[in-house]
Amino acid sequence: MRILHASHTHLKSLGARNYFLPVRINNGFIRNNHEVYWFSDRDVARYSSLFHSRSTGVGACNRKFLDVCRNFEPDVIALSSQDILKPETLIDARRILPNVAIFQYYIDPLFDASNFRNAGSKADVVDWSFATTAGPILSRIAGSRSKVAFIPNPVDSSIDVHRCHERTDQPHDVFFAGHISKWLHPDDLRGRAHELIQERIPGARCAFYGHGGNPSLFGAAFMRALGEAKIGLNFSQRNADAKPGPGGELYLYSSDRIGLYQGNGLLVFTTKSFSLSELYGDDAIVEVEGADDFIDKLRYYVENESARQQVARTGYELGHREFNERLVSQYMIEATLGLPFSHPYRWPTESHGKLITK
Repeated sequence: MRILHASHTHLKSLGARNYFLPVRINNGFIRNNHEVYWFSDRDVARYSSLFHSRSTGVGACNRKFLDVCRNFEPDVIALSSQDILKPETLIDARRILPNVAIFQYYIDPLFDASNFRNAGSKADVVDWSFATTAGPILSRIAGSRSKVAFIPNPVDSSIDVHRCHERTDQPHDVFFAGHISKWLHPDDLRGRAHELIQERIPGARCAFYGHGGNPSLFGAAFMRALGEAKIGLNFSQRNADAKPGPGGELYLYSSDRIGLYQGNGLLVFTTKSFSLSELYGDDAIVEVEGADDFIDKLRYYVENESARQQVARTGYELGHREFNERLVSQYMIEATLGLPFSHPYRWPTESHGKLITK
């Protein structure tokens, strides 16, 4: 079928972000034998403006999107974390294409209020929404005609080419790349990890980028650094008020770094509050709870290569087999079109509708 995929392609980044999630989803569409037109909303908006300003090019971008609908006649429109295309434009797209199915996938954390508003802004004009958070909280971003379901962060074997679980010669034991928000809770391991490791495991060799005075890293340099490490810290930022467990804002959430870590054979460390062992199993990742538990487990895996390799290998094989870009992309198509599932998907597939209050 024909799929019109509207997302940020990071054209402005000139190849520096070619491993991000929308790239993986687009690859999945194509590898599942769909014809795909990739519409880069932000870039079209930017280059439709005389001054190359995204904000002043929004109107033109929406008009050009409708031109693509007329010319390409897609069967499905897939939207990624949209903040450029307006709900009215999607209504117009349905007038042009009465039989089109529309879904959006949202990859940002729902414990951020602005993300929640953005995710719900098109709920009444799409058929389905998908988010990298799971559980009943998804009902809050459902619309009058749409349902919401969970998707995991995919691995992509064409991007994730390292096999760190097979090696012991990496120059770095621990890898992390990401910034630290000002609102981050002072006890959050994302902000404390580097200092804790330096103080309590001084022999551990760390590669930290994006905070603590270290520059950010992107593109081939990022992937190269990833491939020269053994353990990846998957510590997502969260608000102090965000609730764990089913029904909470943290349930099964992760940024896309978990796909990068698993896909390249790093041993994934994550915090217990996100419940990711329910998704991947406790034999494929390492969950930690608090500073002492983090340091004890990190020391063990830094000092025990075979144990590190075993868990990392399980995560690597699971990621490539059950959480790859082809399965995640096809799941969204099947759910949106009401087709029988072609695979026994490993992740929760229940859908959530709009809550009715009396």
